[in-house]
Amino acid sequence: MEDGLIPKLLGVFSGAFLALVFDPPRTRSGFARRLAASIVFGYIFGPMVLDFMDWQVQYDNVVAAFCTASFVSWSAMGLIRKAVDNYKKEG
Repeated sequence: MEDGLIPKLLGVFSGAFLALVFDPPRTRSGFARRLAASIVFGYIFGPMVLDFMDWQVQYDNVVAAFCTASFVSWSAMGLIRKAVDNYKKEG
């Protein structure tokens, strides 16, 4: 079984770590909020990335798919938060 819990969690947390390095949050609450979103959405959308990329279900492909989903969700959460903050400032 190549798609067990270990490669999924490894992918999710490595994606969150990469996102933290490339796009660090400014506050602790931002860190907690985006980390939670990264873990949840990385785990939810990881299989979709695996299917979309048409990768075989192998250990390294599962880790890469979940890492990608986690990284993208971290960035998306940051963009959503910035948009909400800008909307609050204008309104």
